[in-house]
Amino acid sequence: MKRKLGLLTALCLLFSQTLSFGAVTMQDLRLPKTFYPGQSPYGKIVSVQENGQYPGFLTFSVSSPHGNYLVHGLANLRKCLHEIDVIEQLNAQQEDAGSGIADGAVDSIKDTGTGLKNLAVHPVDSVSGIGKGIGKLGGRIGGAFRKKEEGEKGDNYLSATKRQLAKQLGVDVYSRNPQLQAKLDSMAKARLGGRGIVAVATFFAPVGLVASAVVTVSNINSAADEMVNNYDRTDLFQMNQKALLALGFPKEKALQFLNHPYYTPRELTYMRLYLEKLSRVEGYKVLLDAAIAAVSEIPADKILHETQIAADSIGNNPRGMKLVLIPEGIILANQDMTALITAYDYLNSSMLGSRVTEKAVSFRQSLGKKSAQIWNGGAVAPDFAKAALAKGIQIQRMCLFGPGDTASEI
Repeated sequence: MKRKLGLLTALCLLFSQTLSFGAVTMQDLRLPKTFYPGQSPYGKIVSVQENGQYPGFLTFSVSSPHGNYLVHGLANLRKCLHEIDVIEQLNAQQEDAGSGIADGAVDSIKDTGTGLKNLAVHPVDSVSGIGKGIGKLGGRIGGAFRKKEEGEKGDNYLSATKRQLAKQLGVDVYSRNPQLQAKLDSMAKARLGGRGIVAVATFFAPVGLVASAVVTVSNINSAADEMVNNYDRTDLFQMNQKALLALGFPKEKALQFLNHPYYTPRELTYMRLYLEKLSRVEGYKVLLDAAIAAVSEIPADKILHETQIAADSIGNNPRGMKLVLIPEGIILANQDMTALITAYDYLNSSMLGSRVTEKAVSFRQSLGKKSAQIWNGGAVAPDFAKAALAKGIQIQRMCLFGPGDTASEI
């Protein structure tokens, strides 16, 4: 009887906490003003819910004039809102400029810089379902586009122009947003085909506000972005493979990672640079195993973002540091303190929050450190932060999104 009552109590507690978490609002997240590149007149956040399979992660329903999105995670939300603004500004300017841009999609390219003639150009297959929900910008639905991201498959002759256009617009050329990909393809063809040149040339003057928005805030990411802007998919694959082999990873693991279905070439390059930065930290190699083992988009994003926070947080001389991977995140320890690095969208006084705090306390004790902190990639509820502080654990929030709330260097 006692066992049944205990089980019933536990279920009731879990259910109540799930309900309270599921009711989280955008106001609860208290996102900093710097999170949004600007007040968008186009993208509207309709609802936010806890992901049922992955506690601590949020799913956002976002509406726009060209379709509805279902976005997993704060990092993807930020990117999605920016992409919506770009798409809608391009749509508006296309209408003002006439049909030049749309007509720029040509069937052949003559006398291009490649010296080739009659080169057939085909747009990347778009994903159906606009209006029903595009899905994660890079999630399970993007199969047709993702096939072009596997392994060493090279880009076509639009790649350099397309990368240049994406950089000017401040968007990711490897974005899984099919509407954005269609726009970039059309504009790249217009430039290469010699049609719609005037329209494209005037395209960027009013878009300066959008183009100034940064895609990422990590210092390491900025270096990776330069590589992605300057090299095509094949070059990136080869450079990343060479770097991983130099770090001592087996070729089989390097290839598994570089062909992973849930990472774009940009994200693969990010991860490779994170690993290089962490290479003098004991235990860092488990991070590649975790990335390879990710079976869906949220676990893949989780380990990528946690590794980013870890890499950005260590100093230039990380001697005597130790890294331990646990289900909740990454334990990073130096001589004096431990940091539990997590990439949750929202931590509050739930079972997950309690478990994260307990792990921070436990590792502080087991590693014999003077202090411990929790560095979370996303938002943190004030009551949770106060409860953790009462146990001697300081919490940093919004560690993925710029200065102000980010973690200190360890």
